[in-house]
Amino acid sequence: MKHTSLLSLLTLTAASAMAQSAAPAPALTTSGNVAFTSDYVFRGITQNGGKTALQGGFDVAHTSGFSAGVWASNVNWAGTTLEVDAYAAYGFSLTKDIAASVGYIGYIYEGNSALNTSELNVSASAYGLTAKISYATTDYFGIAGSGTKYYELNYAYDVAAVKGLSLALHYGITDGKNAASTDKDYSIALSYPVLGFTGTLAYSNGSGSFAGTYEGITAVTLKKTF
Repeated sequence: MKHTSLLSLLTLTAASAMAQSAAPAPALTTSGNVAFTSDYVFRGITQNGGKTALQGGFDVAHTSGFSAGVWASNVNWAGTTLEVDAYAAYGFSLTKDIAASVGYIGYIYEGNSALNTSELNVSASAYGLTAKISYATTDYFGIAGSGTKYYELNYAYDVAAVKGLSLALHYGITDGKNAASTDKDYSIALSYPVLGFTGTLAYSNGSGSFAGTYEGITAVTLKKTF
């Protein structure tokens, strides 16, 4: 009698496990992240004068390819100490290794709306390399006139010799509308798991005078995604 009950229980357990494994993945997924960095660097320029920054975001994604999210960080600019970004995108895969996306992002600065900026973007990715173009539909972070473009190449590579270690390379060009300067920036970053966080060591630099002042910046970041 006990043997029969145990067998029935095992059968029901196995059937339940099979049903759960066969259940389709949810159409809508959510994720959040929080990070602490020694210096918030954007397009080669410090956003908080070399001071530390606390950052966090929340994202939603649908199996159709649509996604949206919000992200925030403390900054150190005239009249503001808070940046909030809102963004949405539609992405699709052409093959297992080739994908593309179109999107929008709005940069909002609490207390200083003159810095607010909106951009449309399009990107294509293949085998770890991503090319992206962003087009400002408004003034560019306080610089008058829409039409500033930002071109960037990003490459991500998992270092096979060291489990968990990844390399990220970046090169960008800011093409300011009606500006004599065309700014360039680049960065190299290494990331590795650290006590449940992702630790990143990055170096950034650039040249030009349209978008801001460039200087070699080394930043350390700890990030947790949940």
